[in-house]
Amino acid sequence: MGERKIFAGPRLKRTRQKLNITQAQMARDLGISPSYLNLVESNQRPLTAQVLLKLAETYDLDLRELSGDREERLASELKEVLSDPVFRTPIPSSGEILEVASSSPKVSTALLHLYKTYQREIGHNDPLNESLSERNRRLPDEKNRFPIEEVRDYFHARHNFIEELDQHAENLYDTLNQTDNLFTSLRNHLSEKHGIRISVLPIHAMPDTQRRYDHHNKRLFLSELLPLPSRIFQIGVLIAQQEQKDVMSRLTKEAGFNTEDAQQLCQIGLANYFAGALMMPYSAFIESARSLRYDISILSGRFGTSIEQVAHRLTTLQRKNNRGVPFFLLRLDNAGNISKRFSADGFHFAKFGGTCPKWRVHDAFATPGQIIVQPVQMPDGTSYLTLSRTVETVSGPHPETPRKLAISLGCEIGYADQVVYGDGLQLDTSSILTPIGVTCRMCERHNCTSRAFPPMTQPLKIDANLKKLSAFEFR
Repeated sequence: MGERKIFAGPRLKRTRQKLNITQAQMARDLGISPSYLNLVESNQRPLTAQVLLKLAETYDLDLRELSGDREERLASELKEVLSDPVFRTPIPSSGEILEVASSSPKVSTALLHLYKTYQREIGHNDPLNESLSERNRRLPDEKNRFPIEEVRDYFHARHNFIEELDQHAENLYDTLNQTDNLFTSLRNHLSEKHGIRISVLPIHAMPDTQRRYDHHNKRLFLSELLPLPSRIFQIGVLIAQQEQKDVMSRLTKEAGFNTEDAQQLCQIGLANYFAGALMMPYSAFIESARSLRYDISILSGRFGTSIEQVAHRLTTLQRKNNRGVPFFLLRLDNAGNISKRFSADGFHFAKFGGTCPKWRVHDAFATPGQIIVQPVQMPDGTSYLTLSRTVETVSGPHPETPRKLAISLGCEIGYADQVVYGDGLQLDTSSILTPIGVTCRMCERHNCTSRAFPPMTQPLKIDANLKKLSAFEFR
C-alpha cells in the first residue's frame, strides 16, 4: 500500500512565517530549491517523508503540526455539519472543505462552535434528524456551551497528554517506599504526608457510591465492590486533589472554559489523568510497552492495572523526544452510546452520531474478554490497525446487572510492525482492510449492506422496480 500524500502548503507557510524566515532561507536549510518549496507551499507538490523529517530536525517541530491530522479531523467535522439541511446549499466537495480547514482553521473552528451552539439550544443531540431552521429560538450566549464537550476538546487539542502532571506523577512514584503492592505504598503516603486514613466499607454502608472523601475527618472511604486497580486509581485521584491542586487550577484557568461546570469537570479529568500516570509512570511504562510491543494483557499484569486503564494510558504517550505509538481509544456500551473518545493522533471520531456498524468493536460483546483484531480503512484512504474487547465494570448487588462496555484501541497501519497485534497480518494487501466510515450519515460508500442511514451528502436514488442488498441507494 502506498504512503498517504501530505499536502501541507498553508501549514508549512504559516510555520515559515512564524519562524520569520524567507522561502530562500528555508529552502537552503532543507536542502531543496526555492522553486520546489514554492510549489509545496502552494499545494502543487506534496511534502515528502524526507522533507518532513528534515523540517522536524532543523526547526524542532512536532510532525503532527504538518501531517494534516488536525486539519483532516476539522474537515471531517465541517463536512458533517455542512450536511445539515439548514444550509440549503449543495455540500462543498471534500477537497474544498479540506482547503478551508487547512487555510482558515480558526474560521472553521468558529463555524463548528456556532453550529454546536445552535444545536444545543434547540435541545437535541443529533443534527441529522431535523433542520435547525425549523425552530425559532434566540441564539444562546457563550456560557451555554455543553461543558463535557468543552473538556473533551481540551484534552483532544493536547493529544491527551498533560506534560506537567505526568512529570509530577512520575516524580512522586520514584519517591514512594516501593513494595509489591502500590495500594500499600499510596496508603502509607496519604497517612504520613496528609494524615488521611483509608477505609474499605461494605456494600450496606456505601450502596451506591464508589468513593467518598470526608474532608473534616480526613478519611477516604472506598467501596468493597471496587477491584484493586480501581481502589489504587481512586487513591491517586485524591493525591492529585491534595498535592496538584494549584497546578490543576492553573491549567483549568489557562484553558478559558466558559462555565463553572466545565472547570470542575476539567479538574476531575486532570485528577484522573494524574492517577493513571501515577499507576503507570511514563518512563517505566513506555519502556515496557515498547519491549512488549504494546501487548495490553501483559502490560495490565505487569503494572497491576485493568485492561481499560492500560488502553487509556497508551493514548497519552506523547512526551517530547520519547513518544510512543499514537493510539486512539473509543469506549461504548452495548447500545452504541459512546462514553470515551481519546486520541493521540488524527483519528476522526463522529461528533454527532455513533460508529460504523462494520467496525467490529460491536462484535466484542459476543465474545467477552477476547481481543478482536481488525485492520480498517477510512474513506480518505487512511488505514488503521484496531483491537477491540469488552472491559470489566463495577457491578452492584443482585439483581443489578453490570454495565456492558467495550473498547477499541487503534493506531495508523504504518505503526503495525511495532504492535504485536499486527503480527501475521498481510497488511500489504488491500483486501485485508475493512472499509468503514465515520458514521452512516457521512459515509459515501456504495453497496454497503451494513448501512443504517443514507448519506446526507448525496441525493437518494429511488427506484420502485429495483431492490439491492444495501438499504439505500444514492447518486
